Amino acid sequence: MQKYYIISYNKKSIQLLVKKNKLSKNYKLTFDKKNLRGLVSIPNYVSFKSGLEFANENVKWLFKEINKILPLVLIKHNASLLIMGKRMKVIFKEDKFNKVYIKNNKIIIVSNKDGHKKIFKKWIDRQILDQSKNYVEIISKLLDLNIKALKISNSFNYWGSCNSAGIIHLNWRLIFTPKKILKYIIVHELCHLKEFNHTKNFWMLVKRFCPDYKNQILWLKKNDSYLYRIRFD
Repeated sequence: MQKYYIISYNKKSIQLLVKKNKLSKNYKLTFDKKNLRGLVSIPNYVSFKSGLEFANENVKWLFKEINKILPLVLIKHNASLLIMGKRMKVIFKEDKFNKVYIKNNKIIIVSNKDGHKKIFKKWIDRQILDQSKNYVEIISKLLDLNIKALKISNSFNYWGSCNSAGIIHLNWRLIFTPKKILKYIIVHELCHLKEFNHTKNFWMLVKRFCPDYKNQILWLKKNDSYLYRIRFD
């Protein structure tokens, strides 16, 4: 039960999805960063027309959210990106063997076919996991936690997550942050397995392993929109 619309503001077209939800009791407007569109959730008994009117009433907010994430930063040949806190130029080369290496402030992705983006994404995932593994082991041991797996996430809503099964998810876009940001996210998620809410005790535990955690939070708030602009396609 959903309908797609196009609404306009400041001569700009905005995609909109109005969706009925049996659990919804009120109107709710959010911005879908992944698909670059507004999302209106409405109760089942409310008409789609009313959902559209609600979006139009709040179109100024939606317009601001879209502008935060545009223009997109596409990962392609000759793109310049901050990778692990260092400005690098992305270079696509063709050769028989697939590989990725760093040389003279360039990150060079080699592919024998048009598979550079796929190879680069695998390299990014591996870098995140390799950089995280030892740190997770150290902190989890100190906290007496049993972490069963580290996995990569493509979330547009969080940088890290954890669950009671001992699985930690880390957003692949963390490769475009300074290394201390990745460490903070790891600490944050591991501490949640001891303190499940953002209580005073939780933040005291985070501070134990990451004394300057407030600076990392500020960095993420400042760069949040930019990081979500980075796309392969």
